[in-house]
Amino acid sequence: MSVRTFRLTSKRSLEECPRDHALDGDQQSVCWIDIHQTPTKAMAELLHSIEMHPLAVEACLDGTPAARLSAFGDALFMGLPIHSAWDSPRRSHLLVVCLPGMLVTIHEAEIPALTHVFDQYTGGMRFHGDSTSAILYQIIDHIIDENLAFTLQTRDAINRVDELLDDESSDELTEQVRPLKRQLARLSAAFEDQLYCIGSLQTIESESFHVEGLQDYFRDAVSLLDHASRVITRQVGHLNAIQQEYQLKLQTKTNDRLRLLTIVSTIFIPLTLITGIYGMNFEYMPDLAWRYAYFSTLGLMVILAFAMLYGFYRAGWFR
Repeated sequence: MSVRTFRLTSKRSLEECPRDHALDGDQQSVCWIDIHQTPTKAMAELLHSIEMHPLAVEACLDGTPAARLSAFGDALFMGLPIHSAWDSPRRSHLLVVCLPGMLVTIHEAEIPALTHVFDQYTGGMRFHGDSTSAILYQIIDHIIDENLAFTLQTRDAINRVDELLDDESSDELTEQVRPLKRQLARLSAAFEDQLYCIGSLQTIESESFHVEGLQDYFRDAVSLLDHASRVITRQVGHLNAIQQEYQLKLQTKTNDRLRLLTIVSTIFIPLTLITGIYGMNFEYMPDLAWRYAYFSTLGLMVILAFAMLYGFYRAGWFR
């Protein structure tokens, strides 16, 4: 289990400190405990040592977390679904517990947004306030920044798929569209769940969390997340249009081939009829004894074939 502990300094930046410092109830500064580990007995003991509400501990240890925002006594619990990469096959959850004077984050997978917050705010950057709400806002803000970066990456991926439409010999488009649509669906679901959680935060006022002084920041976060969600929705529409256009091109190509086969078949129908007639085994048939009958019949068949080709050409069958 990897545990990092920080305290909020008088300059509103982060400073890494021993775990005992954060668990000391006499400390006046806001503390942040980050736990990188799957639910274990050791993690359960650590959460109980924080004097967290039993229901909040149970929610943190739940093996099947979902997007939720719940208040348990003086603890505010939030399960925030995230993607570590836009093409990640599965999403993970960042569990956040706000306590009076303390913020606890729990995650199984590595979360780049948290790493950025650690690096920036231990390097001298300042939070907007000296509360758990200010720290949580920066975490959310960095997650949303990653979401917006994901939308740019998905746009580039869709543009590459769009370019395949111009390659007549490419068979890669169908293979790329389906997994890309699945990834977009996963991102869209994660963004919607995040929008629900972060939007609900604006209506929460408790001892452990309050938005006073940060209303504009949280409204801006919701607006950006809503924008990212709408961008993903538009990209799904764009991808569907590409797939429909590709299917239309395939259908047109198939129709062209069927038209060619129809022309060939139509030309050979009368030629096959003539061949069938003269292939009958009757003893007395006209022109059988004529010296030029064979060549005359072949010539008639050739003239008939070219006449039909010319008629099809005039009718626009080859366009």
